[in-house]
Amino acid sequence: MKLRRLTMNNFMPYKGRSQIEFPTDDFRNVMLVFGDNMRGKTSLLNALRWGFYGEVIGRHSLPIPFQEVPNKEAAASGDWTVEIFIEFEANGHEYELRRRAEKRANVPFPQRPEDFVSQIFLKKDDMVVQGDLVEAEINQIAPQQTSRFFLFDGELLQEYESLLIEGSDQGRKIKDAIEQVLGVPSLINGRDEFTTILKTARKTQQRDLELVKGMETHAKQQAELNSRQDVLDRDIAALHARLEETRNEILLLDDEIEASQSIHTAKVKLDGLKARRKENEDYRDRKKIERLDLLSNAWRDLVEVKLAGRRAQLEQEREKITSEISEQAGVNLKVRQLKTLLDTQECPTCLQTLGDERRAKIGEQLGLLEVEMGRRQDSMTALQSISAQIEALSKIRGVQACDRLLLIDRDIQGHEVELTRIENEAATLEDQIRGFDTAEIARKRALRDGKKQEEGTLLKDVAEAKRNLDKVKGDLAITQKTIEGLSQTRSQRSTIKAKVVSDLEKVFADSIENLRDSLRDAVEQKSTEAFREMTTQKTYSGLKINESYGLSILDEKSEQVTVRSAGAEQIVALSLIDGLNRTGRSAGPVVMDTPMGRLDLKHRDNILSYLPNVTSQFVLLVHSGEIRRETDLVALASRIGAIYEVKEVNSRHSIIERQ
Repeated sequence: MKLRRLTMNNFMPYKGRSQIEFPTDDFRNVMLVFGDNMRGKTSLLNALRWGFYGEVIGRHSLPIPFQEVPNKEAAASGDWTVEIFIEFEANGHEYELRRRAEKRANVPFPQRPEDFVSQIFLKKDDMVVQGDLVEAEINQIAPQQTSRFFLFDGELLQEYESLLIEGSDQGRKIKDAIEQVLGVPSLINGRDEFTTILKTARKTQQRDLELVKGMETHAKQQAELNSRQDVLDRDIAALHARLEETRNEILLLDDEIEASQSIHTAKVKLDGLKARRKENEDYRDRKKIERLDLLSNAWRDLVEVKLAGRRAQLEQEREKITSEISEQAGVNLKVRQLKTLLDTQECPTCLQTLGDERRAKIGEQLGLLEVEMGRRQDSMTALQSISAQIEALSKIRGVQACDRLLLIDRDIQGHEVELTRIENEAATLEDQIRGFDTAEIARKRALRDGKKQEEGTLLKDVAEAKRNLDKVKGDLAITQKTIEGLSQTRSQRSTIKAKVVSDLEKVFADSIENLRDSLRDAVEQKSTEAFREMTTQKTYSGLKINESYGLSILDEKSEQVTVRSAGAEQIVALSLIDGLNRTGRSAGPVVMDTPMGRLDLKHRDNILSYLPNVTSQFVLLVHSGEIRRETDLVALASRIGAIYEVKEVNSRHSIIERQ
């Protein structure tokens, strides 16, 4: 298949008629479309998608309501007509595909997809294809299931990178999409058809059993199991519907939250600034109170010098009195000894009687000592008085008010400066979030978190319901075998039909697993070929695929590489897409939208050199940050057949021009 020409009328940012010519030369089969973000590159992808399949998708592969598709500037002037005309060739035939949508005559301002009426026309070799055969003809050329490999953007690449996370929910979702593309659903649909037929056959068999004497128990058991299976099938279908709805709600909330992320970040930062402001204000206020207390005691520094001299004088006096009092113990002993001599009138040493003269001298000496003891008693009173004065004066100490006031003033000034900075930053943030409902943003974040928990619960419920269903199916199979083995039921038409249908269901189920294994091997081989061509690390031996189509890099020893860069994961994802592309469909065009954001120049060269060789046409939609015309197109220069650039006229109008 090769694209020849795309003509658009009022499609998204392209007001009026816009046209691009695709290169059809087998060698010069590369087309580059340059354009800044939000200018309309992805709209070209959607123009092809709407032309072929009648759908326009946005982020997370969610459909864009058609009332958002007509060019806003044209619609404002009353022109709501949208048209896509695609000319292409496939399988030796020339095709002209036209899809047109107009607002209904009785609708002044379309607000729903139902407000439009659309038509599709297809010519094959100048012969009009009958209307009810158009979609069948398109699906023979480019089946919608393979469109994700025909038209894909950077988001698809990120989705496939999630396959590298074994067992991820996104990985399971992509696995289902891959198997759909590779044809597994044909067998799955066949198996499901036989499952439905088997249910009907068993119910007929159950009614026949009720008429056979002695089979009442088997009939009742089969009826209960059939009823239980119907309930579980309905429960699983309802759970899947709720799960899909919940996941879509999460995706929409994620987009809304992402769009308001800067506001949320500003709000969190503002709350932090308010808390810091409160802490700084509290600290500053405490310091001001401390300053007032210090000023109220500053007088102590003024009397500190005089009081210090008086304290020193009193200390000397106390030391002198203390020394005198310490000598009193010897005087007391001597007084007691003299009193003993006077009382005994006998010398304790020589035991001789004391004479009057000697006793008179002792009495005189005793009197002098008693006078001295009286003076010592007065010294004790003086000591107590001095100690009391020293203690009182010690309570009046200087507070070093001058030095401490300087430190406090410097501290307060620093916090005042910090408060001013916080106030200025807070004012800027308040201006940024003014007009936004931050409470609503917080509500959506909480709602998103709640939906994620709900998703986890639903996944567990689905798994539990499937386990119960498998058990019921097993019990039904056992019951079926038992009934088939009974002589009175073996030859019944309903029993024979149930057995045949059951065997056919098993054949399809086994075929599904065999096809899956075969397809995985083919995808692994082709993905490895692509990886070897595109990677810059030539020592890698290839890729290994798992049951979820996740790919692991193998080193030169065929051991798994556990640490990979973001660029390496992107190469692996591209290799998988190329492998699936070549496994799931014949060679055709590939249109890529911004796929090279994290790749180094060497990897870009390898990709740009490889992909044109495995596609009939390679269309690359890029912005200047991905590919620089002057330096990054050397490896591709000889294969470029056309270059276009998307330019902005205004926010609602873009044009595309050939360079």
